Amino acid sequence: QTRIADIDKIIRKLYEDNVMGKIPEERFYKMSAEYEAEQKTLEERITKLKHTIDTANEQSINTDRFLALVKKYTEITELDAEIIREFIDKIIVFKAEKVDGRRTQRIQIFYNCIGTIDLPK
Repeated sequence: QTRIADIDKIIRKLYEDNVMGKIPEERFYKMSAEYEAEQKTLEERITKLKHTIDTANEQSINTDRFLALVKKYTEITELDAEIIREFIDKIIVFKAEKVDGRRTQRIQIFYNCIGTIDLPK
């Protein structure tokens, strides 16, 4: 962001130098185009980085919520509808398949706050 502000100052100075006749018109256009391109690239990069940071912060908050929920139910003796509603957003049951003569069926569980968890096979 500091570099973006610096580029604004440089472009302003370039414009003044052009108006005062200190640099040729062709040179002014070339340099200002280069600085404008750099500034645009930096602004796009900043936008992407902010989005990445926001996403990471939201994931962290969701993880904290899920952990608080887990702590609330550390000693479950009986699974009831309330507990399931608090933990699970949805369950997808896929079509059954026969693999090596054995019937298998894939199930995907979407947990509240954290989404799915991929378990190693």
